[in-house]
Amino acid sequence: MRKQSLLILFMVLCVCLALIFWSRTLTAEAPLPVYVYDIGRLLALVVFLFILFQYVLISKVKWIEKGLGLNRLLILHKILGLLLIIAAPLHPVLLLLSERLQGYSTPMSLWKFLGLLALLLIWVGAGAALLYGRTPLKYETWKRIHKVGYAVFPLAFFHSTLMGSTLQKSPMRIFWLILGLIYVLILFENIRQRFALRKHPFKVTGVHQETQDTWTLRFEGDYGTYAPGQFMLLQLERNGKTSEPHPFTIVSAPTRTDLAVCIKEVGDFTSDIGKTRPTDTAYIEMPYGVFSFQHMEADRLVFIAGGIGITPFMSMLRTLYDKNLEKEVILLWGNKTEKDIVFRDELDEMASEMHSLKVLHVLSRQDDWPGQRGHIDGGLLTKVVGDFQGREFFICGPPPMMDAVETILIDLGASKKRIHTERFALR
Repeated sequence: MRKQSLLILFMVLCVCLALIFWSRTLTAEAPLPVYVYDIGRLLALVVFLFILFQYVLISKVKWIEKGLGLNRLLILHKILGLLLIIAAPLHPVLLLLSERLQGYSTPMSLWKFLGLLALLLIWVGAGAALLYGRTPLKYETWKRIHKVGYAVFPLAFFHSTLMGSTLQKSPMRIFWLILGLIYVLILFENIRQRFALRKHPFKVTGVHQETQDTWTLRFEGDYGTYAPGQFMLLQLERNGKTSEPHPFTIVSAPTRTDLAVCIKEVGDFTSDIGKTRPTDTAYIEMPYGVFSFQHMEADRLVFIAGGIGITPFMSMLRTLYDKNLEKEVILLWGNKTEKDIVFRDELDEMASEMHSLKVLHVLSRQDDWPGQRGHIDGGLLTKVVGDFQGREFFICGPPPMMDAVETILIDLGASKKRIHTERFALR
């Protein structure tokens, strides 16, 4: 949270500096059209900063992401994106209104055209993001469209530098050049990471079917260290084509030598994951995320999973098992039917050998299930967990399930600071 506060402080400081420089250019007792023009200039400064912040948030620079979590950064990225598509068009609208109120208009120029092109690209990128999941637009197509966003900053930079009246004074111009340098450094780091990724490919060493629609993929390569519960960005090269990066939790444990993910067939990329072959090439960026018991001092853990959301908990449980750590762990796992339970034999073995581990399966669509049926609700949590104070709660599963469980836990007295969720907000 400290790093998140520092990042937000950096963004606020940049906005404050822009406000200070802008305020120094204001004219006292100016007519209304001039005030309209000044507000338009202010919006231009803020929009430009928002564009830069977008690149910072999605840069995947490890020292920014570490301790904060890529998911949190991308949630901020989404929020700023929504603000951006609202604020960006107001800038030219206010400038045009000011001109009309004063009875003149400036002709179209190359530099003005660059600004309008940047605005168009913002709408294209944001529109693709908003439509994804609501239309047949494929993930790969959305990613390619979203990449046009990298052209927005240079277009906006040259537009503002050559046309912006606020930037003609030395302090503001220097500030703008520093912001431009930050973008160049981020771009350089992204290019460096891409080349490094291609120089160190992984090899798929195993493809194992766990259930009717769930597969475990194992990899061989130099992956370094990671914490149980973290995730990777995976690209697969199959039939001569390399996919876009997709997030998958690392299901293996850092206490073991293998590296693996468990993938359910639920999307356009995962629908044919079972066709992956041993010896296929993989490109892996890792580790990402802060969803791990290792990031906090806690001896009483409650893991709540829905469907394939079990994967980070398998990594954590395997680590606890291998290290023989004495922590009280309750795992509540919701599935549709018995056939959907992956790693069932391994979990049974762990529960029989770890006296501090309690595993409870909850099935929603199997009437002949002798165990708990229905969904994970307040009554079940109260019965199984009992004392909600002093426990750390981890939730991973479908977003509606996570939202519902988090609300229930807070209503039952769990501290919000002790509730941790893993949300793949990477689109």
